[in-house]
Amino acid sequence: MLYRRQQIRKPRTNAGAGKRGNRVRPPYVSATRVRTSDLGESGYRGPATLAGIRRHTIPGPEASGRDVLVAILLWFIRPRTGKLRPEIGNKGTVLQPMNSSETAKKIASYTNWIQDIEIDGVNTLNRNDPKQYNHVNRTRIRRELFIEPLLRSGFLRGKRVLDLGCSYGYWAMAAASEGEAAEVVGVDAHAPSIEQGRWILERKQIGNCELRLADSYTTLETLAAGSFDVIFCLGFFYHIRDPFRLLTLMQRAAKEAVIVDTMVHKSDDANISLRPVRPKNLLGESVLGLEMFSSPKAIYWMGLEAGFKEVTRLETDLEADTRGLWDYRGGNRASFVMSNGPAIASIFDNAQPFEYPTPAEDIELHGIYPELNGGRNGAGNPS
Repeated sequence: MLYRRQQIRKPRTNAGAGKRGNRVRPPYVSATRVRTSDLGESGYRGPATLAGIRRHTIPGPEASGRDVLVAILLWFIRPRTGKLRPEIGNKGTVLQPMNSSETAKKIASYTNWIQDIEIDGVNTLNRNDPKQYNHVNRTRIRRELFIEPLLRSGFLRGKRVLDLGCSYGYWAMAAASEGEAAEVVGVDAHAPSIEQGRWILERKQIGNCELRLADSYTTLETLAAGSFDVIFCLGFFYHIRDPFRLLTLMQRAAKEAVIVDTMVHKSDDANISLRPVRPKNLLGESVLGLEMFSSPKAIYWMGLEAGFKEVTRLETDLEADTRGLWDYRGGNRASFVMSNGPAIASIFDNAQPFEYPTPAEDIELHGIYPELNGGRNGAGNPS
């Protein structure tokens, strides 16, 4: 049981005032008990800070010898309470201490982890669980596609990066902490994911990254031309109803490059297919019942039509460990880079040019109505 002082005011008296030994005495301090529930499980909280220990444990005139001993002992053991010193988290906020069990409980409160992130010494995924390891391996391959090449070239260093449809911000944080970007802004229309990401930023103490609850179309429309050097659109391009409009807005907002990783319509033709989805609790134009899957050729052509100077694919080895890669290996997902200036090969050492003709070349080859001449592949296919 700890003790703290409590001021008890005694009635003042002027009797004998001015005479030595009969001066009016100030209120004195007596020792009162403090409940242990007032203290944290790993240290002192509230009034019992470092200053509070000193202030609330000085015994008054009524204190017994035991009270004095307790106060002295508390004073000498105070430096051992390491969690009393606040840490500085994201953007200068005070990082409240959490032990491993508290962190694990917080991690378990979120059910949408698809990347393994270490937070306060606790991992968000269990690599020994086969299902969760699929996510771990999938993240490794996706990093090899579009993050590791950026790190090798140092392209993100000092840049401003916008991450559209960022979820809880894994790729935004990679650009900020690993890519050494000057500033990273992630936007997503799903409020719980943004709250989750902000908690991760606080615990990881990443100060050059900010996550905002916002609709991507609205965000892009309010930006000035060239507001960001690089735009990420990773796992988001198919969750939309107007892919060409999104490409046009990204081309305007990105000063240098746009990176897209998306589910695609599996075809060598320039097609866009529709897929019904269950509406989610999202913002603005993110609320939709149909999603659009564009084929690689359609993305290539729309990128050029939107004004990008160069559009290429990204390649990596998908055979070493195939777990969690069904869509990439089956041709249902692909990664692309679109440039407004820099040569893509100078940024990505895994870039592969498209073998498709450009729209202008296609007209020269097949005319405006290819179906009149048997289609592009000679079998009556109008594509």
